Amino acid sequence: MKHEQTATDILKLVGGEKNIESVTHCATRLRFNLKDESIANNEALKNVQGVVGVASSGGQYQVIIGNEVNNVYKALAQLGNFTSKNDAPTVKKGKVSTVLDTISGIFTPILPAMIGCAMIKAVLLILKTFDLVDLDGQFNTIMTFVGDAAYYFLPMLLAWSAAVKLKANVGFALTIAGILLHPSFSALMSAGEPVTFFGLPVTQATYSSSVIPIILAVWILSYVERFAEKYSPSVIKSILKPLVVILVMAPLTLIILGPLGAIAGNYLASAVSYVNTHAGWLVSGIIGGAFPFLILTGMHYSLGPVVLTAYAQTKTDGIVGPGMLVHNIAQGAAALAVALRTKNKAFKQVAYSTSVTALLGISEPALFGVNLRLKKPLIAVVIGGIVGGIYVGLFGVARSALGIAGLATLPAFITDNPWNLIHAAIGLVIGFVVTFLMTLILGFEDVPEDGEDQRTPANSSSTNRVPVVSVSEHVLTAPMTGRVLELSTIKDEAFATGAMGKGIAIEPTIGKLVSPADGVISAVFPTFHAMGISSNNGAELLVHIGMNTVKLKGEHFKVHVQEGDEVKAGDLLIEFDTDAIAAKGYDLTTPIIVTNSDDFTDVIGIDKPSITIGEKLIKII
Repeated sequence: MKHEQTATDILKLVGGEKNIESVTHCATRLRFNLKDESIANNEALKNVQGVVGVASSGGQYQVIIGNEVNNVYKALAQLGNFTSKNDAPTVKKGKVSTVLDTISGIFTPILPAMIGCAMIKAVLLILKTFDLVDLDGQFNTIMTFVGDAAYYFLPMLLAWSAAVKLKANVGFALTIAGILLHPSFSALMSAGEPVTFFGLPVTQATYSSSVIPIILAVWILSYVERFAEKYSPSVIKSILKPLVVILVMAPLTLIILGPLGAIAGNYLASAVSYVNTHAGWLVSGIIGGAFPFLILTGMHYSLGPVVLTAYAQTKTDGIVGPGMLVHNIAQGAAALAVALRTKNKAFKQVAYSTSVTALLGISEPALFGVNLRLKKPLIAVVIGGIVGGIYVGLFGVARSALGIAGLATLPAFITDNPWNLIHAAIGLVIGFVVTFLMTLILGFEDVPEDGEDQRTPANSSSTNRVPVVSVSEHVLTAPMTGRVLELSTIKDEAFATGAMGKGIAIEPTIGKLVSPADGVISAVFPTFHAMGISSNNGAELLVHIGMNTVKLKGEHFKVHVQEGDEVKAGDLLIEFDTDAIAAKGYDLTTPIIVTNSDDFTDVIGIDKPSITIGEKLIKII
């Protein structure tokens, strides 16, 4: 893979530097916060070399790369400054999306450190199991605290990542975490004597390996810092602002925020322990079957506080880890079954490589690149995940080191219970076998070789080949009335250059948008200025009303459909006030784009100066 070219193509297809508010990465994917996701060309991105797939969830636009994501991220970082601000606004997110985006943004940067320490602990567990290390020796002592470092000092790591995400000063955040972990404060807490600060009692708590206290503290810090910045006189701001922040945050954290977070963490740990004791088999089964959808929505990161809080209390994870282990193995099993059955040589290689990656513990490439794409293998993954998850739950399987879960980290399931590792291994075998067999039984519609005009179901013989219906010409009708323009003439570069796909533009004279084809509404953007439509004939359409109208935040727009609705050509989709929008200085030119233009021989726009709703507009060959 040429990382520089991949990064260049991705940057162009997400709308360029001006459309990026920020970008980070996790183990397999680039995670963008885009100002306007409607600009990103999903279909074209999927065809970029090195890109496995794309997803949008939790307020983030995600480009799945796989194991090379770090190299692509480095190449992308060389292409522009993605943290700078400009006049383009950010699309407003819902509360749930904002929370998920925040949690994901806090935990994603620290995952490599946690995985690294988890692997150190896994290696040490192997050495101990086979009596290859002196338990009283210095090597064991050093390896133990090396493996524990990221977890013991977790508040420091979270302070840094939370400060970056919440736009607080990193130095202030690390200082607050340092106060909670300072040896002198820890000694006060463990002495058994009442502790007071400014005459107020300090609740006894242990903050090493804690999660909620520091995130809560940094959240409040972000407001205190802004207050100090605003009201400190300029002449002494450089010394007054730091003094105010530390002087306010230190007692506030020690007396209120820290104990409040610790209490919440204890309740959370107790709840996790109760569920694990009384319904562990059910939880592991649900996690095993639902994990693909948690990944798709970004909600797997929201489990981080639950896992880490429980781990801080018991030094084991019996909630997420066992189910995640079975799920990852199931993803690998399904991809392996696909690799054995597919006739497409290029896709066979993809399936084999993503299968290995999933079996080792990183399942996103297999999920997005193979199983989700083919759909039926994903059903097999869910079935295998549930069956295997129930087994490990019934036998109380837990892991003693956190991080990714797969064959590479199977030693993390070595605990004081000698049967724990055995049951973990049996559970993953069950998940593998059930998923593999179900994938073969359910079959899948194979990915055709380049140039093929037919597809073969992977569980059918060659004599039962099912031809794909070939539509020689598909016509899209005009979704609005107005003046017709070529894309190359409009002001938005992403549309004018054809980066988003081929199509045509209309300058509307009437504020109505109707469906240009029979199909399904695939996306309704929060600001109502853009809509995606999946045509029954295979065309993926994007209609973007006006230029920069995202800034109106939905004002002057009225939507009549929602995502998932089936529509017929001519059905009313959106009404908008052309006069009010134009009066505010916005260009109403509306691109109608076939975003998957590369799937067709050609996309040809009508050659006439004006058009009326319902007339022929675009011909797809």
